[in-house]
Amino acid sequence: MIILGYILFALGCLVGLAGDIRFMVITYRHGFGWFFTCLFLPLGGWLFFLLFTKESWKPVALSFAGFVVAGLGYWLGGFQFLQ
Repeated sequence: MIILGYILFALGCLVGLAGDIRFMVITYRHGFGWFFTCLFLPLGGWLFFLLFTKESWKPVALSFAGFVVAGLGYWLGGFQFLQ
């Protein structure tokens, strides 16, 4: 189970990162203002998602699914970063 947890954790992190990158590509297409707002302000991404939900829901869902899988892998693998 530990090996499966490590694999799920790594794949989930990669899928989540891919979703985040796709989201940032969409913000870049809307202009530098949106791109840098989403990059540097924590609530900028939420605002962009609320305003442009129709085109940004897929990357957000991909990122969320990836991080859920990473969390499942974290739990199955029994990771302990700090003791």
